[in-house]
Amino acid sequence: MRQLKRWKCAVCGEEIIEGQLFTFYAKGPVHWECLERELAAKLYKDVDTAALLRLDRFLHEGIVLAKQLEYMAQSEEARKKIEEVRKQLEVLAAKLTKEITNIK
Repeated sequence: MRQLKRWKCAVCGEEIIEGQLFTFYAKGPVHWECLERELAAKLYKDVDTAALLRLDRFLHEGIVLAKQLEYMAQSEEARKKIEEVRKQLEVLAAKLTKEITNIK
């Protein structure tokens, strides 16, 4: 069985385990909840940022779901298709997270 990747959250210092909802930003890997807490002041002042962050969370939830489905899929063909979609979601999520965390 494959070993799950692990990181240390740049905000709280606790462990992040592959399969949990998390992202990467300028400070490093971060639990999703820690990122929301970190950006809370921006969220409550700016509805647009809040909407973008909600969309970013949706993308990250899709990544977690895709990883679960990769393990569930039986055929190599299905696994590869799911992996392809997951990688596309990861690219979109990374771009959006970067844009959101750079909002002044």
